[in-house]
Amino acid sequence: MKKSFISMFLVVSMIMVMLAGCGQKESSSESTKESTTDSASDSTEETKSESSDYTIGFVPMTLNNEYFIAMCNGAQEKADELGVKLEIQAADSHASAADQLTIVENMITSGVNAICIVPSSSEGLETALKKCEEAGILVFNIDTILDESVTSKVSMDIPFYGTDNKAGGQKAGEYVKENFPKGTITAILTGIETQQNSWDRRDGFMDGAGDAIEVVAVQSANWEVDQGYDAAQNIITANPDLQLIYCCNDSMAIGASKAVKEAGLGDQIKIIGFDGASEALNMVKSGEFIGTVAQDPVQMGKLGVENAVKALNGEEVEQYLDTGSSFITADNVDKQIEYITPYIGE
Repeated sequence: MKKSFISMFLVVSMIMVMLAGCGQKESSSESTKESTTDSASDSTEETKSESSDYTIGFVPMTLNNEYFIAMCNGAQEKADELGVKLEIQAADSHASAADQLTIVENMITSGVNAICIVPSSSEGLETALKKCEEAGILVFNIDTILDESVTSKVSMDIPFYGTDNKAGGQKAGEYVKENFPKGTITAILTGIETQQNSWDRRDGFMDGAGDAIEVVAVQSANWEVDQGYDAAQNIITANPDLQLIYCCNDSMAIGASKAVKEAGLGDQIKIIGFDGASEALNMVKSGEFIGTVAQDPVQMGKLGVENAVKALNGEEVEQYLDTGSSFITADNVDKQIEYITPYIGE
């Protein structure tokens, strides 16, 4: 599997942004590949021939997050399989909506055939979606769902492939309900306040946990490690009896873990993350996290590219696909590490 794509793409992404400013779940096993019939092989070769001139733009929120690196490597693997060119560009941070808009506009100008995007902000992309429609460029929404108030402004279909975030949050909440006493003093760190997946992960967790938690603080940390650290510090200071921090992504959870350690409260305050990033998985294995909700960014990337090619070839595609999630604890973490490792690079 490809392990070295992303370092090159990250450099290209940074250069492109600077220039603009101046101007279902598991990958196919070897046994499955060996059992592929000759006719299926011929079909794949035909698809490659039909698709060889396609260029697909792939725009994650950032490449400063391993989750999106895994997603892009999954997308690249599928692009190589189908014989299409993949152009990956990303902004520096999760909240860089203006840079993401510039990247999309540059891709439109360069003449890509389709764009797969993880939106930093729905509102910030309204203009870009309209331009894509005018240029006949297909758009596929990956991971973070675009607001209906924005997608309704264009007449083209925009399929969504990603996690049912509320269901993922519920899995974490149900674990807490089964394993923590009623009234556990809890804080929640959420992501970018305008993003639906942040709300869904929060609400799902609260629904699943029910009366097992007493929520004393809910604070946005914008998906970032440093902001998760700052938010956790403030919450711990204000709530010295805190027992649990649920974080709506692993980056914020990693920051919160640092704050907990510095406060000397590792035995008192437990941490749950969301994403299944490798560092978080290692922290589950070491006991620093009690768990994380693992998404499948690899499958999201593959589905985006695969269905973009199908649509470009005139085939019908699914408008909504849930790529699933699972709650990872020390009991099943090794299997998840084995799955994700080939997609996160050196």
